[in-house]
Amino acid sequence: MTADPIDQALFPPFDDAAGFDRIRADLGAFLPAIRAVCERHGLAASGLAAFERGTNVVVSNDAGQIIKLFPPFLRHQFEAERLALGRVHGNVPVATPEILREGELDGWPYLVMSRLPGRTLEEVWPALGGAERAEALARIGEIMTAAHALPTGGLESLDLGWDAFVERQIAGCEGRHRRMRLPERLIAQIPAYLASARPLLPTSVIPVLLTGEYTPENLLVTQTGGAWRVTGMIDFADACLGPAEYDLLGPCLFLAAGSAELQRAFLVACGTGIADADLTPALSRKLMALALLHRYSNLGYQVRIEGWESQASSLSALEQLIWPFPVR
Repeated sequence: MTADPIDQALFPPFDDAAGFDRIRADLGAFLPAIRAVCERHGLAASGLAAFERGTNVVVSNDAGQIIKLFPPFLRHQFEAERLALGRVHGNVPVATPEILREGELDGWPYLVMSRLPGRTLEEVWPALGGAERAEALARIGEIMTAAHALPTGGLESLDLGWDAFVERQIAGCEGRHRRMRLPERLIAQIPAYLASARPLLPTSVIPVLLTGEYTPENLLVTQTGGAWRVTGMIDFADACLGPAEYDLLGPCLFLAAGSAELQRAFLVACGTGIADADLTPALSRKLMALALLHRYSNLGYQVRIEGWESQASSLSALEQLIWPFPVR
């Protein structure tokens, strides 16, 4: 990695993480830094466009490259993306970005990556029929299985430290969901609910590589013969090591969204040992507890079932709304 003394004016000022998020997608604010990266590495600085969504500064050029700037307080995400991409690229049955360059500008680490073709699954999901949705979820399960089978040596810095992590998440669970504006009637039930689910949670796990990105915004699809197929996966800044079950939540919440058949299509395709006989209320409770404890849990955004807030009078009811097992 190269590091040169660079004028601070390359980067706009901001007071805190919230201030950074407000300007993150403003190409003009980061144009001096982007141009400096392009000049340093001989990249095209034409056709620059900033991506609106995300956590870091992500800009594309017209040469099929992505420049991703990480603010100093998100250096851990740079390390996670760099390590995870180095492990999955070429080793899973889906395209992932290739890291072309990496470096640092005045304390801001960055990556230059190849840009993948396709549209996000988020864009096309509403138009997909039931069979296409089931095929997409089975495909995601296949990709996930391959990622979980990769060796984790050299990735130890990404380890969540699962048992201690769970204790911290339990301690902060009510506070987090109050900040995320979960209905108070549900927040009040969290301690008892988690106590009931505690024996179901994974413990003393042998960690696998979790990308954290099996969500429709970070899965790319292309159309072949009139059908959409998952062909790419992007954004590995949240990658970590932990139990395989932790990766199941994105597809279950964002995509299967209350359909028992779609949940089955995904869960049985994953390499976590789940079979039809395992699609039980106990599995529903385990996954709901993991969803509550997830480090980025925000059920108001993640649960894609219209009107679920009025339908779920309790966490148990919400659990069955999302994961209506057993499949009959």
